[in-house]
Amino acid sequence: MPCKKTKAVVSTFGLAFALAASIGLAGCADPQQAPESTTDPDDEVIANMTFDDKIGSKIGYSDEGRLIDNINQLPEVYSHEEEEAVNAENNPPETRTDRNGFTIQPVPADDKGYNTTWLDGDDRGCLSCHDTLEDSQMNQPTYHRLIMMGYPSEQSVQNCLMCHNTWQPNANKLKDNIHQTHLNNDLFNEKFDGNCMSCHAIDDNGDFALWDVVKYDQYKGYVNVSAEDAALDVSYDQDTITPLENQFYKSIKSEPSEWTTDDTQIDPSVYENWTIELKGEVGNPFTMTLPELKEKFGTVTETLKAHCNVNGTGQATIFQAEVTGIPLKDVIEYAQPNEGTNGYTPKGNDGFGNLMPLECLEDAPALLVLEVNGQTLRPSQGYPVAVWVGGGAAAAEFPKYVTSINITTEANADKLWTHPRHGSNVSPSQTEDADLIFFPNAGVLNYPTGVVLENQVGSQMTLEGYADAYHEPIAKVEYSLDGGKTWTTMETPGTDVNRWVYWRMNFTPQEAGSYHLKVRAYSQLEDGSLHEPYYTTDYQFTVK
Repeated sequence: MPCKKTKAVVSTFGLAFALAASIGLAGCADPQQAPESTTDPDDEVIANMTFDDKIGSKIGYSDEGRLIDNINQLPEVYSHEEEEAVNAENNPPETRTDRNGFTIQPVPADDKGYNTTWLDGDDRGCLSCHDTLEDSQMNQPTYHRLIMMGYPSEQSVQNCLMCHNTWQPNANKLKDNIHQTHLNNDLFNEKFDGNCMSCHAIDDNGDFALWDVVKYDQYKGYVNVSAEDAALDVSYDQDTITPLENQFYKSIKSEPSEWTTDDTQIDPSVYENWTIELKGEVGNPFTMTLPELKEKFGTVTETLKAHCNVNGTGQATIFQAEVTGIPLKDVIEYAQPNEGTNGYTPKGNDGFGNLMPLECLEDAPALLVLEVNGQTLRPSQGYPVAVWVGGGAAAAEFPKYVTSINITTEANADKLWTHPRHGSNVSPSQTEDADLIFFPNAGVLNYPTGVVLENQVGSQMTLEGYADAYHEPIAKVEYSLDGGKTWTTMETPGTDVNRWVYWRMNFTPQEAGSYHLKVRAYSQLEDGSLHEPYYTTDYQFTVK
């Protein structure tokens, strides 16, 4: 598996690691200085080989006769308390500084060094080899659409799963892409000594699970705090606005041009000359420039969330903004749709667009957006015009650089739908699997997972985040700091599906160490029952 240091293990089992290193199984060379020794490690291994070239005792236990006949030696040679302390000291979790300047400790410390010695936590998972997953996408030999987080959250494999296991039925499965590109890659095999366990854990059924998904429940050494003792102060609102610099970016369908990514240069002539064509099954097809549309239909301002339909569990592909734009419903009605028409497809200049039901315009704000947070829509977000539909999914219902809107009649209900309005990317006539539904969703936005917070013991800290379920209103959000044994519940009655639930959790840690926070949100179905989340968000932080 990927290796960044040679572990100095002072324990009964240390020889196994020393031998593995000597024959190339433990990986790369050591940047971490090992304890001083007067003997060469290879000599030590050879000295502990038995006559049949098996590994012999290193701790001084007699190598003659039956093991049980020498049991009186155990108190002398089998004292692990000191060895465990030394092992933990010699193998502390690594820390690093992320691109946003936060100190990150992905693996919690424990008093035996279990997480680094046996789980090898620092050398497993995507970011043990990759600087960021965004980098890995950009460096592929073929074009891959890109998501960049605006909030200081590191993108994880959960976002990959959303496209390659869930939302995109025609996309290659993640297992097919990842296994081929890793197992046939010299960097993975030679530099990082990668193997199956670099990316996986094995669950109780003997099945492979993704390490980055299950690792939080594997680690030891967390400071566990019951809901009663945690005394969390939780609150929420639906009005919090995301600053422009914290809004996520998703690339367009085609390879981006300079004018679509340079937010420092906004050419007014693009807006002045940009046209949108209303066409299809309408009695009054027309083409107008944006200035003409604005003059004829005016503008309104709404506060709307933009929640990407490929936002994985706990990920930050979401924001909320105050947007100003031309009412889409008025524009479509002016085109005089034929009787019985039920669908519309806005398309951008990259050819991207989704068929959407006209009925959605009756119960949700829908705009041809020109301004965000009082400023001209930026090129990276679709300048000069993008469609936003309340309660829907960004990308599916938020196309950029819109050039046309086509009105159609669809008799097949399986075609006239937009994900995630029907629960997943499975057509309405099919029953979706629960594990393919990644909402209701919740996550932390103001710090990345694994963050180290200095001088926090005895001082109040605040975690901020979101809860959302697209077209289903959030009913409650729950928090646990003891591995899910006890929960603090925050009720959120009567929430508006066009806006996110933005929560704040105030907590005063009473001791130093790593904490494991679980967050889960529940939404309300049309029949009044609760939609229980299939996935719970895991988040880790360390206080000092």
